[in-house]
Amino acid sequence: MSIQFSGLGSGLDFNSWIEQLVEAKKLSTVTPLETKKTDLENQSSALSTIKTSFTALQSALKNFTSVISGTSNDIWGKTNVTSSNDAYVTATSSSGLATGDIKISVEQLATSTVAQGTTVAGKLISEDTKYSEIGNNQAKGGTFSFYVDNKRYEIEIDKDNDTLGDIANKINDAAGGKVNAKINDDGTFEIAATNGEKISLGGFSDTSNFASVMKLTEATDTGYKSAYTLTSFLTNKPLTSEQSGLSQPISEGTIKINGVEFEITESTALQDLINKINSTEEAKVSAKYDTLTNKLILTSKETGEFNISLEAEGTNFFDVFGLTKDGALAEGSQTLGQNAIVTVDGNKIVSSSNTITSESSGISGLTITAKKVTDGSDEDKTTEVNLNVESDLTEVKNSIKEFVDAYNKVTEQIKEATAQDGYLEMDINLRGLQSELRNMLSSFVSDNGSFGMLSQIGISTGKAGLSVDDSATTLKFDEEAFDEAWAKDSTSVKNLISGGSTGNKNGIFDKMVEKVNNALDVTTGMFAVKSESLSRLISTQEDRITRAYESLDSYESQLTKQFQYMDEMIAKLQQQYSAFLS
Repeated sequence: MSIQFSGLGSGLDFNSWIEQLVEAKKLSTVTPLETKKTDLENQSSALSTIKTSFTALQSALKNFTSVISGTSNDIWGKTNVTSSNDAYVTATSSSGLATGDIKISVEQLATSTVAQGTTVAGKLISEDTKYSEIGNNQAKGGTFSFYVDNKRYEIEIDKDNDTLGDIANKINDAAGGKVNAKINDDGTFEIAATNGEKISLGGFSDTSNFASVMKLTEATDTGYKSAYTLTSFLTNKPLTSEQSGLSQPISEGTIKINGVEFEITESTALQDLINKINSTEEAKVSAKYDTLTNKLILTSKETGEFNISLEAEGTNFFDVFGLTKDGALAEGSQTLGQNAIVTVDGNKIVSSSNTITSESSGISGLTITAKKVTDGSDEDKTTEVNLNVESDLTEVKNSIKEFVDAYNKVTEQIKEATAQDGYLEMDINLRGLQSELRNMLSSFVSDNGSFGMLSQIGISTGKAGLSVDDSATTLKFDEEAFDEAWAKDSTSVKNLISGGSTGNKNGIFDKMVEKVNNALDVTTGMFAVKSESLSRLISTQEDRITRAYESLDSYESQLTKQFQYMDEMIAKLQQQYSAFLS
């Protein structure tokens, strides 16, 4: 737009006159249209807010009924199981478990299968064995002391250079022939008195751990001896190398544990292999190397009377560790786990697991965990455990509270929006829907046992027994009244609210959810139809506003031309008048 200067010829400020005239026309033409658009947008926003609350109400009703999407959420069937003695038997339940008492006795617990090598894989110690090779890298050098008839003797052990023969000689020399330290052919170390003297080992001031590493804990008539066979095997050295200290070399190849493959290469150490086995769930075992017995141990992670499957391709790993022999399990290498034996209501059940599911027990919805044998040997003399199954109404009550809150929110929002000064003032569709829902809540269900109205089971607008009347604004839930009604006739309570899960859809919530579903239908529902209508009106109003602004621009242009012409005429008259005077 070009810059205009008003009144150059006449001296009159007609731009301000144009602005005032345009503003006056805008107030009479554009402003009413914009006000109407804002009103429509507020109506749409209010409708959307109420629709959101209706969706929450639909979700709350869905907890009880199978009407939505043809699904069923059986919150009525939830139960709670308590054990008379959790130390022996515990249990959990799911939908479908009948209430009552269940008697349990545990004859035997399921245990895991253990595979253990039948031979010592490492080289037995000898006089030439380095002290540093003992104890799987746990040996420490330093001082070692011993007493002969209460007289203290001490030697210094060089961890890196001393052999076990060197250490035995140092002990013998230090005692001056009073003791005989030696390495036995069975892989044990022994310190014995030569003339029946009393011997004791070690002191608090010792800096080496010689006594513990050599397992010198077995007292003999004349001294001390290693309680276990000692080897020079090191779990952190490659299995295929001489550095490992094995009695015979292990070849490269592949082993299978319960069908899961593990590769043994020239760089594989036993500790690395154990870590890999323990981190592989599919192998279903835990592995460890017992440094006391010097044996590899595999323990099944699952209980039951099953062997641990061991196979090898190209490697003698299992043979060297004494778990197999000539391609078969070594005799006595596996101690089979045992199955659990549990009696449930007089029926004996054998299970590979201490957790007995409904498939094993035949009791739908019940899972039993046996923890201790009920043989009466304990102080409490327990020979049987009682499981008490009761209805768990926690989810039912929480769902009713969710429904009450959702219904009250819908009621409050509709009341506010349809009030005389509300955005949806006097909307007959919303008010009609609210009235229908309220009527359903106060309706009577005939042939329904002890209860025919929601107010009789604690869902009302006041204390138990009060109905949901036309003037009701806030719904309330009386838990105590609900518990009393449930104890009296639980079937009547369920069917009054919703019989959807049993195929009977005459419950009050069944009817309510159907009404809410219809209102929320994305094509024909009240919210969809009204929202689409408001969108069209808003779009139409926007078009009208656009045309009104175009008309206002034309009006402003016309005024500008007229005042400019007037200004030119006044300027000419002023010139003629000046000429006339001169």
